[in-house]
Amino acid sequence: MTKQFYDDFSKLPIAKMAQSIADMTYLFNETKVPTSHYKAQLSKGFEEMVEASVSVSLVNTIFNTLQALQKESPKLFYQAVLCLDTKVKPSSITPSQYQAMEFTWSQFELNKKKNILDKDFIQMFNQVEENGLTYYTQNQQETNDNE
Repeated sequence: MTKQFYDDFSKLPIAKMAQSIADMTYLFNETKVPTSHYKAQLSKGFEEMVEASVSVSLVNTIFNTLQALQKESPKLFYQAVLCLDTKVKPSSITPSQYQAMEFTWSQFELNKKKNILDKDFIQMFNQVEENGLTYYTQNQQETNDNE
């Protein structure tokens, strides 16, 4: 079996690994990333690297639960989210709050809104996902400066 680049790479010290990764990155459309970036990433503790993975796993668990609840009863799911947003506790809901909750659901259904969250937050998510956080924050700064 032929020897792979990884076989030698895995034995390199962090500084040389970082330089090697920077070199490989440059080979992709001459993309320059400072070696210091890779060195910082490679020097992170295991706990710090696993934190994002654990967070995504927990979000996935909550997502699956919420998705099942929404499929089971879209109305009750929406009303529960509405109670969360308005800080109304269902255990002590008043008749006027119940009336408001029922009416809000009927209007939500009538208008066939596709998103539960505010459209500005959906737009923010889409822009950051498409262009990156740095671009988004710079764009927001420029927008605020022009106002």
